[in-house]
Amino acid sequence: MKTLLLILATQAVFCSAASAAKKEAVLAMPSDIQLNIWDDFMTYENTENSQTSTDKGIYGEDNRRLVSELDSGEELKEMSRAVLAQVPRWRVTEEDKTSYTIATKNLEKGMNFCPDEKFASLPLVSSCSAFLIGEDLLLTAGHCLKDKFDCQKNFWVLDYDDELGFSAGVSKVKIDKEKVVTCDKLISIQENSKFDYALMKINRKVSDRKPLTIRKLGKVSSDANLAVIGHPMGLPKIIASEAKIRTNHLPYTFLTNADTFSGNSGSPVINMETHQVEGILIRGDSDFQMDLDLGCNRAYHCSNNECKGETVMRTTELPFKFFPRF
Repeated sequence: MKTLLLILATQAVFCSAASAAKKEAVLAMPSDIQLNIWDDFMTYENTENSQTSTDKGIYGEDNRRLVSELDSGEELKEMSRAVLAQVPRWRVTEEDKTSYTIATKNLEKGMNFCPDEKFASLPLVSSCSAFLIGEDLLLTAGHCLKDKFDCQKNFWVLDYDDELGFSAGVSKVKIDKEKVVTCDKLISIQENSKFDYALMKINRKVSDRKPLTIRKLGKVSSDANLAVIGHPMGLPKIIASEAKIRTNHLPYTFLTNADTFSGNSGSPVINMETHQVEGILIRGDSDFQMDLDLGCNRAYHCSNNECKGETVMRTTELPFKFFPRF
């Protein structure tokens, strides 16, 4: 069992005991400005029976890309428009009649990441990811919400990506109100040893983009080429592509080597051959480790076949009898 205890304290970094002489890698604890302070950063047990999920990391080559790095005609770019960021209402301020602002810090300042780390200058905003499976139906991980009351406490933000245009050291992110939807009704939610999903009806239809199609029958091929789209660590939308399946025999979940992190919980795991969602990203291996020489965090790296892998709940195991037609 691997347990990660995260303690929020202003501009402080705590780590587990390690031998300085050996300079072993240790997990660093984020500061109080670290903005993913909800379910994704709770202590958890990283086993197939765990009920809460958090960490992810980099496997082999870093295959993460921003939306701006995708070609305009690339299918992934269009599919990415169906992915939303979860932002708790308490973090949002009404700017004017047409926009909101969200106070933030970038990955370097907010989570003490080393300045040369990938995406270090980009702002942290969200806590989980979600995706449209109908014009007014949103699917995410069950541990991203507690209950129907918690569902009402969040905004779900469309198009939170780097094409919004961020300047270095940005302290606020501006979001158009037309890009925000809210929870109208929590239709179905489960978080247990078998299931980790939440389906909600949102307050209005989103008709300017195509919802994602999910697999309802059959089983993903073990040699499928996968991509994950979401908001790791609260960052603008990131696509982790070229992922492969490592374990495909489990009944409710499969394991992949996608380059994902906390905050990716609720992200769609997409089959690039069929363009169907094969599952919901729910948990994985270590996120980051301390660079003891520099005193800052770095993304945790494994080879493609090392570490425990990222756990994905199969969409075929969703209780469709409780779902409205979509």
